[in-house]
Amino acid sequence: MSKGAWISTIVVLLVVGLGAGGVLYVNHQSQDRELKEEQAKNSSLSEKIASSDKQKETSEKKSSSQQSSSSVSEPSSSSSEETNPNEPVNLTTAQKQAVNKAFLSWASDRAEVGNMAVTDWYFDHGAAGRGDWYANTADGEVQVQDQNNPGPSAFLVHAIGGCVFLTMKDGSTGQQDDVVESIAGGYGDKADMDKPITKYMLGDNGKVYELRLDKGDTSLTSGFGEYTDEGQRGDYTPSYSFKVSEDQAAQAELQKILADYR
Repeated sequence: MSKGAWISTIVVLLVVGLGAGGVLYVNHQSQDRELKEEQAKNSSLSEKIASSDKQKETSEKKSSSQQSSSSVSEPSSSSSEETNPNEPVNLTTAQKQAVNKAFLSWASDRAEVGNMAVTDWYFDHGAAGRGDWYANTADGEVQVQDQNNPGPSAFLVHAIGGCVFLTMKDGSTGQQDDVVESIAGGYGDKADMDKPITKYMLGDNGKVYELRLDKGDTSLTSGFGEYTDEGQRGDYTPSYSFKVSEDQAAQAELQKILADYR
């Protein structure tokens, strides 16, 4: 082969080689670019997943924190809902009558067990002035009858009602509605005056106050006094003072009844 032919052959081989190399290079570059794009996609997807996981974790932590906070606050909320058993209860006249009726029903059963009688006629009076009636207790004055002189706001405690335990001359027991025949005769009309007579007064502060009358005292006004027509303390003051009853069953019963009104 002539020198010129060799040179032509070499040139052809170089061109073919370079062409193949170029194709290989281009293919390699293309594959490399596709790989990078795929890696970028995978990286982006990983970041999204990581971000989503992080958001989920943050949300779960926040929810857990809120639940924990709620659990912590629940006892406090429950504590704040606790009521003071001696906090005065505002009652309408009808509600007072309902409370007194319920207590009297309980007292009637109690009286029968003790072979005694009970009546709700714990207080009354004949002709009088226009001042409020009240009773003296260890907790201060209790308004018994409101005539707006000086009025409810002048008293910390107000009577809901009351009852009287006594022994009947005819031996009747339980609730009695006709114990008193006249204001003047008082309990002496039908009660055995040789036996104890005990008054229970129900306060709107949830306390039962008690007064045992002296032997022979038949008056319905015993234990009570009256303000003047101008709402001032006058000469007609209570002859006795009520004490907080030591009858724990009675105290518990009044609290039970008042619970529906708190």
